[in-house]
Amino acid sequence: MKKFYQDLLASHNLHKPLAVNKEESFESESLKKEKILQQVPILGEWEQVGRGNFVKDSSLIHLKSPARFETYPADWPQDGDYTSFGMIGAKRTFVNENWETFNQLKLVVTSHCKNIINPSITVSFTNDGKIKVPDKYDREGHHVINLENKQTREYRLDISNLSRDAISKLEITFNANGSYMDLPADWDIVVEKIFLETNQENSNVKGWQILKNNLSYSHIGYPKESTKTVIAHSELIGEKFLLIDEKNSEVIYKGHFQKFDKTVGTYAVADFSDYKIKGQYFLQVGDLKTKIFKIDDYENLLKTSLWKSLNFVFCERCGCPVSGIHGTCHQDVFSEFNDRKIIFNGGWHDAGDLSQQLVQSAEVTLGIFELAAKVKKSDPVLHARLLEEGEWGLDFIFNF
Repeated sequence: MKKFYQDLLASHNLHKPLAVNKEESFESESLKKEKILQQVPILGEWEQVGRGNFVKDSSLIHLKSPARFETYPADWPQDGDYTSFGMIGAKRTFVNENWETFNQLKLVVTSHCKNIINPSITVSFTNDGKIKVPDKYDREGHHVINLENKQTREYRLDISNLSRDAISKLEITFNANGSYMDLPADWDIVVEKIFLETNQENSNVKGWQILKNNLSYSHIGYPKESTKTVIAHSELIGEKFLLIDEKNSEVIYKGHFQKFDKTVGTYAVADFSDYKIKGQYFLQVGDLKTKIFKIDDYENLLKTSLWKSLNFVFCERCGCPVSGIHGTCHQDVFSEFNDRKIIFNGGWHDAGDLSQQLVQSAEVTLGIFELAAKVKKSDPVLHARLLEEGEWGLDFIFNF
């Protein structure tokens, strides 16, 4: 908590984005836990797909492209609406290979992009087995990886729930989406290594079942007068749990996991709802334990989440430079009515940060002012920052 408010102060109360603690991300923690039982490199001939330049090399995939082209691809919409300047990528074909003994794909990727704010690649799988991937709605088999520019990083994709009994194609692609403020920009992506792996510590990506080595708890904490439960795999039914005070490592509550049946599965549930003393705690069963969480008044628990949500909204601002994310954007999108023509930027971005509509920003504006009214007395600093963000939305709305 102390670290969060230090970060908030460093951001000047969200006048630049909060620092991202990548060490505590799901991806970083998963890489620390993994236990690789087998690893097989994906070798063979890769072919170019789409536009740009594909630098052939037996040991890596090197993709280069400008951020924009003079034309749109011939078979794509020509009006620029929801259309990029084209796809750039490489594909590797297989003769219906069975990958079911592997549960993850690992890539080592380096991004050398120039003036590309958020470089990313899409990894796509095609399976021609019992279950087709992608399906007829093109819903599965694609995953976008956000890259760190000017860095070499290892990325892991969990494919344990992907149908992969007859893999026929693997693609690595990205789209040329132009550049902010029309700056000269180029893509330069190198994929150095691609491995199929079997990881003993795989995660669950579909359904509601909890893995045996996990405890599911409220990361925000628990209101002192509310229900307080931790959910675990059904194997822990009947096992003893301990609620431990983080300050002095004292066991202050004991209980046993109870059986909990729902339509989505059977679980073990630790219930400590009758413990109502404020503080910082963790729950432990055997060698498993949660991270530290708080028991506190509901409003106090919400504050960090409200600031973090507002941070996300601020980072989605359209037409406004956001430090470390983008400069002034969407100055080439116009709205016309009768003899009036204005730049259609302002408010906040919609999905993918590539579009903007008035109705979504209007709904966000209303939500921000409603929240500001609720925290006016309890948190004047948050109240003031919410009003400021809401006014950004009003400025956009009153343009039309």
